[in-house]
Amino acid sequence: MKNKIKTFKELERLLEKEKECGEKIVHCHGVFDLLHPGHIRHFKEAKKQGTKLVVSVTPDRYVNKGPGRPAFNEALRTETLAALNCVDYVVLNDSPDAVSCIRKIKPNIYVKGKEYADHAADVTGKIAEEAQAVQEAEGTIYYTDDIVFSSSSLLNQYYDNTSPELRAFLAEMKEEYTIEDLLNKVEALKDLRVLIVGDAIIDEYQFTEPMGQSGKGLHMVARCKKNEKYLGGSLIIANHIAQFSDHVTLLTSIGETCSHFPLIQELMDPKVSTEFIKQPTYSTLTKKRYVMQDGTRLSKLFETYSTNDSLLTESETEQVITYLGNHTKDFDLILVCDFGNGFTNPLIVDALSALPNFLAVNTQTNSGNRGFNVVTHYRRADLISLNEPELRLSAHDRYSSMEGLAADISEVLQCQNICITQGVKGVFCSSDKEPEIRIPALVSNTVDRVGAGDSFFSLAAMCAAKGYPLSLAGFFGSIASALNVQIIGNKEPIKKIPFNKFLTRLLK
Repeated sequence: MKNKIKTFKELERLLEKEKECGEKIVHCHGVFDLLHPGHIRHFKEAKKQGTKLVVSVTPDRYVNKGPGRPAFNEALRTETLAALNCVDYVVLNDSPDAVSCIRKIKPNIYVKGKEYADHAADVTGKIAEEAQAVQEAEGTIYYTDDIVFSSSSLLNQYYDNTSPELRAFLAEMKEEYTIEDLLNKVEALKDLRVLIVGDAIIDEYQFTEPMGQSGKGLHMVARCKKNEKYLGGSLIIANHIAQFSDHVTLLTSIGETCSHFPLIQELMDPKVSTEFIKQPTYSTLTKKRYVMQDGTRLSKLFETYSTNDSLLTESETEQVITYLGNHTKDFDLILVCDFGNGFTNPLIVDALSALPNFLAVNTQTNSGNRGFNVVTHYRRADLISLNEPELRLSAHDRYSSMEGLAADISEVLQCQNICITQGVKGVFCSSDKEPEIRIPALVSNTVDRVGAGDSFFSLAAMCAAKGYPLSLAGFFGSIASALNVQIIGNKEPIKKIPFNKFLTRLLK
């Protein structure tokens, strides 16, 4: 059985010989998290189309189907498939989708279920790319037409490891919306015109390997391995939003001689229109984290800040205020991600507060501004997104109920919508129409929490500006956050296809 499980290098060599002998190669691809009768019949029908059946499997790290998925790890899934008589070879994919597999396997026949026959209805958005890859390999696609089961539905029904609170919340969502309703609402965000205002940050991760205690002191020693840099702050928020909206503008400042500018240009989504205030004396903030990684577990050792804290000059401030005044009518949503690093100074805060646009505000508390950056600097907002410590700092209150403090802050800022993220406890949201909304955490296992609040804020703000109920805005924000905590740093933005797959899996 294990002889059937191959690496791509082994498989490509074998298939070349098989084809020389006249064998007709058939290829199936998927997660196959819960093998069921529908899969068995799918494989049997696939095998009839040729002589050798190859099944490629999505690895654990690329399974974005919701909490607790995959239910069975990649080793068990490949082993189970290899036990089937109709399957000749099993290979673990090394990328998120089937396209690279198809290009390596070059099947004569690529087989999908009948639910993929309508390419426009494919929630993954990948079947068209797969069809193109098959065509390039001079193969054809065959759609099986047999009984259809959903692994996600079966796992939700019989193998649900979510909390009772989450099950109750999802049941309420199912009563209110169909999956199609929600996917349509995600799609409708593309018309929203969004301006992001806030501090630009570069996140740097220095991966290390522990070597033990120093021979000349009590400190620990680590060997530097790879180094990676990602967009952070307003830069990554702009990229998040560009995955869902076609109209995104970023207003921020960077150093005039910023060494990271080529990186920003490389990683910034091309849909984002950038308005950079270039400061001659400013050094763009870089947050460098020294980390150790053991498999999927990431441990942070310590962090450094590199910046010179140069504030906007009077003329630079006037540039920002003039831009805001001249472009008020160009945007439906102004999203302020205030990281307290100096870009949103008091004059700019006042200018933002005076605008008539839907105004979403997040004021972050971090090591560089603790106690100085609170949301009450703003005179008004239409949506506030904070974590609980940020809320308590803004209210100068350590002990009162979070719900009461949220109501107090909302009143001070004349704000109708407030979201308080609480990590593993989930999210508390409150609006005039929905005074108490509790959304449990959608995942319990995390790789890295950096950026989780930013991704929540991005989606929640867009939904609220679109006029969606705050419960739905909070739900969409929670999905974005759940996806974000599976990503190291801000290595990539939250993308629409994984978002839609996660959403679909939750509500099946």
